[in-house]
Amino acid sequence: MAKLYPSWIEIPASDLERAMAFYRAVFELDEISVYEDYPPAKIAVLLPSEKSIQNPGVSLVQSPTHIPSRHGALINFHVGSHAALEKAIAATQANGGSIAEQLVDMGDGVKYLVLLDCEGNALALSSYEPTEPE
Repeated sequence: MAKLYPSWIEIPASDLERAMAFYRAVFELDEISVYEDYPPAKIAVLLPSEKSIQNPGVSLVQSPTHIPSRHGALINFHVGSHAALEKAIAATQANGGSIAEQLVDMGDGVKYLVLLDCEGNALALSSYEPTEPE
């Protein structure tokens, strides 16, 4: 049986430029390749896939069938440390996003929240720092 892993994640965008600015700021991305040769879709690759190690790719897609929504699939992006999570939260709010579900301490060093990106899509962010032994 094949191992199930996400090979590509497509995030709907109604305004590709605005969405790219949002994701650049929140995830501190430098290079984003944009493809407009698949009309009517425009695709911005945030992270290319590495199929040999089963790492998914992530893109923003603006097309008539990619409609941003709070009720679509929820993708959890792990951002590293709690400080990185706080920075991503601040960048979310500064770049047209909002908090949909408040930050929760899940225990065992994990923090988690759900936000809405600038297009209205829900996504989760999480961070991890090992807890100190008692």
